[in-house]
Amino acid sequence: MDTMEQIQKAMSAIAALRGQLDADTVEVVLAALQRQHHALEAAPSAAAPQRRQITSLFADLVDFTALSESLDPEMATEMLNALWAELDTVIVAHGGFIDKHMGDGVMALWGVAQTREDDAERAVRAALALQAALREFNVKMRRNLPPLHLRVGLNTGLALLGQIGTTGEFSAIGDTINLASRLEDAAPVDGVLVSQDTYHQVWGLFDLQPQSPLTVKGRHEPVQTYLVQRVQPRSFWSRTRGIEGVETPMVGRAAELETLQTAFRAAATPHLITIVGDAGVGKSRLLYEFESWLDALPQSITYLRGRATPEMQLIPYGLFRDMFSFRFGIRESDSPALALEKFRTGMAGVLEPEQADLIGQHVGFDFEQAGSPVVRALLGSTSFGQLAQNALRTFMRAVTQRPTVLFWEDIHWADERSLDLLLRLLSELPAAALLVVCLARPTFFERCPTWGSAISGVTCERLVLKPLTPADSSALVRHLLHQVAVIPPPLLDLIVESAEGNPFYVEELIKMLIDDGAIIPRPGQWEVVATHLKSLRVPRTLTGVLQARLDALPPAERQVLQCAAVVGRTHWDATVLSLLQASPDTDDIAFEEVQALLKAACQRELIFQRPRSAFQGTEEYSFKHAILRDVTYETVLLKSRRIYHGQAARWLEAHAGERVGEYLNLIAGHYELAGEYVQAATYLLRSGENAYAVSAYRDAVAAFERALALLAGATEAVSLRATLQVRLGYALRQLSDYPTALAYLEQALALAPGDSALEVAALTGLGWALMGQGNYDAALQYLEPALAAARQSDNQRGVALALWHLADVAYRQGMSDTAAHYAWECLSLYRALGDRQGIAGAFRVLGFVSHMRGDYDAALQYHEESRRMYWELGDRWGVGTGFINLGEAARKLGRFAEAADYYAQSLPYFHEIGNRVGAAIATLNLGHVHLGLGDVAAARGYFREAVVQAQELGALAVLIEGVVGLAELYAHPETAAIAAGWLGWAQAHPAFNAEIAQFTDALAELLRACLGEASFAEALTQGVARTSDEIVKQVLGLL
Repeated sequence: MDTMEQIQKAMSAIAALRGQLDADTVEVVLAALQRQHHALEAAPSAAAPQRRQITSLFADLVDFTALSESLDPEMATEMLNALWAELDTVIVAHGGFIDKHMGDGVMALWGVAQTREDDAERAVRAALALQAALREFNVKMRRNLPPLHLRVGLNTGLALLGQIGTTGEFSAIGDTINLASRLEDAAPVDGVLVSQDTYHQVWGLFDLQPQSPLTVKGRHEPVQTYLVQRVQPRSFWSRTRGIEGVETPMVGRAAELETLQTAFRAAATPHLITIVGDAGVGKSRLLYEFESWLDALPQSITYLRGRATPEMQLIPYGLFRDMFSFRFGIRESDSPALALEKFRTGMAGVLEPEQADLIGQHVGFDFEQAGSPVVRALLGSTSFGQLAQNALRTFMRAVTQRPTVLFWEDIHWADERSLDLLLRLLSELPAAALLVVCLARPTFFERCPTWGSAISGVTCERLVLKPLTPADSSALVRHLLHQVAVIPPPLLDLIVESAEGNPFYVEELIKMLIDDGAIIPRPGQWEVVATHLKSLRVPRTLTGVLQARLDALPPAERQVLQCAAVVGRTHWDATVLSLLQASPDTDDIAFEEVQALLKAACQRELIFQRPRSAFQGTEEYSFKHAILRDVTYETVLLKSRRIYHGQAARWLEAHAGERVGEYLNLIAGHYELAGEYVQAATYLLRSGENAYAVSAYRDAVAAFERALALLAGATEAVSLRATLQVRLGYALRQLSDYPTALAYLEQALALAPGDSALEVAALTGLGWALMGQGNYDAALQYLEPALAAARQSDNQRGVALALWHLADVAYRQGMSDTAAHYAWECLSLYRALGDRQGIAGAFRVLGFVSHMRGDYDAALQYHEESRRMYWELGDRWGVGTGFINLGEAARKLGRFAEAADYYAQSLPYFHEIGNRVGAAIATLNLGHVHLGLGDVAAARGYFREAVVQAQELGALAVLIEGVVGLAELYAHPETAAIAAGWLGWAQAHPAFNAEIAQFTDALAELLRACLGEASFAEALTQGVARTSDEIVKQVLGLL
């Protein structure tokens, strides 16, 4: 007997009870059975697999096998059939689908044909009813047999529904099903055991007793379970908002609105307000009401608006790009030249075209492709972003001369670079009349716990939106249902209690009531169908609400929304058509049909059409809320997702055209989800290279690491993997992570044979990283072969780079003539190549050589020229090191105050780009200069900080020089032996170099005078025998 036959039998049995039971009760149960019967008739074919949230129930008779051994097989079968006739009726009456019987057990599912918001509740009620029915069965049996007992386990979650095995049996599979079976095994006799996921669906409806965590085979962590004891009165649940033709008022937010209004009136200086609340609690509506209030003011206000999307998290400055696109009307389908024209026009009167171009390129527009001369000239410098950010600062300073509001929505999806830059701009614009209002979910502060706190000169507030009070929720329902003549109290209570103060949930519940026919919106007056209300169960989670709404859609409309969800929260009609045409399960569909289906979804307010489309010739849509998109996406089969994502990537490639560089991360994401990992890694490589070019080293590392992870199991694409490893090694070296950089570069070198350019790049990177650690002899073992290989392959840029690093090593080893020879050849090559950044680097090394030769005036000239060129290029690393080098020359000339100022100026550059070794060197040199100024306490502090930083980073040369500096402070009779031990360790260390030697000769003479020749020699010998860790421990212990 199949499920539909079971329902028909149950309906007949219930109908026969008229006259014995309350008439309303009989009608309610019959109505529920009729809807279940109709749903099964309309259920998709078993041949069409589906992903959906279900609740699974396993029930099994306890020790029935042993009991059956004492019975005649015919009697045992008769008893089982009689029992399942009773229990199956209970399951069906509660809306369950009987998946299969397994001897003395049964598997039932809720949410098979159509998701209902109360599937979990129905299943738990069915489980309790099964136990009650079994007790009644035991009484009716009246045999000299022991009573029967039942164990029941339930779990709620995602499952795959479809045909299983060669017989085409329809069933559900997945971890949700497996766990429900395990819970049944663990349930006590006569007990009902539910999982944590089911508990979240039904708490407040039942008495639930927490059990000790359950160890389940195949799971790493124990599973929390709950024992269901009895039914309890209904509890409150959260929900959300929007009904066609009805304006939703803002209720319960007067105080928060007044806070925003007061902040605007007082915004003579920067003011940051972060509105925090769960999805649907009313953040966007509050912002809308605030903007409406602003629009009514007589004064002129500048608006800057941006909205983050999930795809933006890996796109550096993506939120700034979105803000400028909105501000200047830039479409994604605009050619690079048109985008450049619009951007310049928007910036006109505030910035010169060259400054505008830098900003646009920095935030993600492809103005290099558009032919911007300044972008083409400067792009590729390690700190391209500095000049761009200076221009952006100028723009913001200009526009905030009059009242300005900046609205950023959904910053929990924003990229970190946008967030960091916004905070920096606020701190650097102390006189700006700027109010910034950001919307975020609470999870945002797990990623950014210090957001909006302690920003100098900026007023920061966090405005937390709490759920509406029951009175405010009732007022909202009454307004939304104002066309209902008399709202039945049960309906009002049902909506308010289930909504639990979330306006969006209130709206969605009413929409579902309309879709289900419980409320009929007739012209002029809406009608409530009371009989439908008796069986309606309000959704227990937002997933249930939205999945139930999706299930109620016509299949074609639902499939269109699924394709739209794959594209993203924002999608285009042409993209959706492309995905549908790529699916082997979709019949031919016309573009006009897709457009009509999307318009229908708009009418249902599941999505909305944007006023402008990013791609010419298309209509752009967005899901009303991100969580609706997520729920829709989750219903797409994995095999279909792969097809759809691949097609989405190819569509973007084809339509982005010359501006494809702006979509690298988005395309990579689609290829990754399509399982086309080589393609995804290729786009991530390009994305990382772009980030590296503008000194966004952390973003570059993230892109390269993600790409390598995708290629982890691939045996092909060896050259791509090696290239990624080289690029990652260089980026990590810039972040001072030398050990990891070396590991990746070694891996790349092992893959490089046969590829000369890769081999040169890997060898050079290894030498560069080792030099950063102070291991100069080892660095030469890589740099010299790199130079030879580059010369042999006529790789002039590789030759110049190797020469530059060789010159740096020679300087640090005290070989001024060799360093000068390499530097001059390097300079000549870079001039021939027209590489201004390389020229600046060569001047830097020539400054080192002049410093070593004692010509400090010449050193100042070289370093100033180098710093100036780096500044013009926007190279923050070069500017920072330039200030350090100027400080060194000034210090040798005895101009200590000037030197201290140079060192201090270098620190912000290193902090900004994450170069911790550069910061440690600046700190170390501040120790030297304060020692020269006679400020011993300050010198000690700087030296100690430099030692700590260098120890963490493995920067051995900095560590050694820091210990030597501290030894100078301990060069007194009572501590001279300790200082001499430190000196002995330093001079014997392989990373000891000519730079450090300039401090040790005078120190050795001073210590020898304090200790005498014999004691001095003994102390040196003892220091040589000690390890670096022992020395650092002693140094820090004494300080």
